Amino acid sequence: MKQQKIKSTFCLVILAFLFSLNTNAQQIKIHYLSDTITGFNQLISKFKNKIVYVDYWATWCSPCRQELRDVKAIKKFEDFAVKNDIVILYVCVDNNGSKWRSFINENHLKGYHLLTNLKLDTDTKSKFSFYENRRGKLKKGFYIPRHLIIDQEGMVADSMAVDRRNPKLYTELQNLIGKH
Repeated sequence: MKQQKIKSTFCLVILAFLFSLNTNAQQIKIHYLSDTITGFNQLISKFKNKIVYVDYWATWCSPCRQELRDVKAIKKFEDFAVKNDIVILYVCVDNNGSKWRSFINENHLKGYHLLTNLKLDTDTKSKFSFYENRRGKLKKGFYIPRHLIIDQEGMVADSMAVDRRNPKLYTELQNLIGKH
């Protein structure tokens, strides 16, 4: 009887331990980064040896808000990122910090967040702007929503990545994970 009780207790301890491993697994939280970051390379250097999915957006951008309010897609991607040790980095190009923080909190956007400043914005646009035909005129710009993928070496793997609702994103990230 005593041996049976010890076995039962041991099994309960093992189950509790396994459950704690599952609940203590890496979880994504909301992290705000300092606005003193002045360059894209400085920003990316904070995530050495990690794949980083960068999402450029703004609260005034309707397509951005629509994408970031897709709760199912956001949750699916967060789970994928946790499982594969991928950093989610949101860079907002707003001028209004209170709207920015409110939107993040209202929509539970977990990951790293940065409200861009003039130096970072200028550096990013100089690196990633492209020409596009707008109403018959060729214009250079940095259009949002915009997504980038940074590989484990800190190199831009895709400067025009698809958003998290597109299955191609998962394939592209799996390929990067498999290279390392």
